[in-house]
Amino acid sequence: MIKILLKGRLNFILIIFIALFLFLVSAEAGITMRLMAVNPADSEQTVPIKVYLPVEVKPEDIIYKGDLDVAYDTQQGSYYVFGEFLLAPKEVLEKEIEIKDVWVIDLGEVELLRLEAKDMLKAFKKTKYYERAQLIYNGIDKKLKEIEEEQDLSSASPAYKISNYRNSLSLIDSVKADLISAKTLLSETQPKGMAKLTWGVILFIVLFLGVLGGGSFLIWQRQSKLESEEKAKE
Repeated sequence: MIKILLKGRLNFILIIFIALFLFLVSAEAGITMRLMAVNPADSEQTVPIKVYLPVEVKPEDIIYKGDLDVAYDTQQGSYYVFGEFLLAPKEVLEKEIEIKDVWVIDLGEVELLRLEAKDMLKAFKKTKYYERAQLIYNGIDKKLKEIEEEQDLSSASPAYKISNYRNSLSLIDSVKADLISAKTLLSETQPKGMAKLTWGVILFIVLFLGVLGGGSFLIWQRQSKLESEEKAKE
């Protein structure tokens, strides 16, 4: 969430309140953050500005920041813009920052997860856990549809869009966890028969190679013996 910051400082005997208002508005190239700082005093004042960016925003995502600087706060885990500006009495300062719209979920990834869920369900078709797998699949499908609906809200406000994006990421992680859980359950139903088949194939190959190797050795030994006998006759 973007917070409205209220800062105050004591200059001589006068307490100066500096109000900073942050708005998010949609822009064609991305999202514009509009800042406003006010000096309500009757004297000239230096106004500091420091505004944290959403955690998803990196310096390379900033399209325009004007004369503001960018730094990283290790404690907050996010970047922020800052600067100091000399304002005349009652002056209002407006600044804008334009950033890329990075709050977009790749719907291609969503579709891949849906296909993976369908394949998972098919794998359970002839097992005793099919009904349980069906419930897992239904839950996954519901989450994926919610993600698609949230991403389809193109007219949503930027703040709501950011909230939807973070919720969608959480849903994707949940879907991936469901798939891992389903695969773990599947491994409990299939490996026994598969293991027997696999070891049977391996054993057959080993025996075949053993017989082949033994036959080759006998042939080589017989051939060597014949060559030795022919040389002895000579």
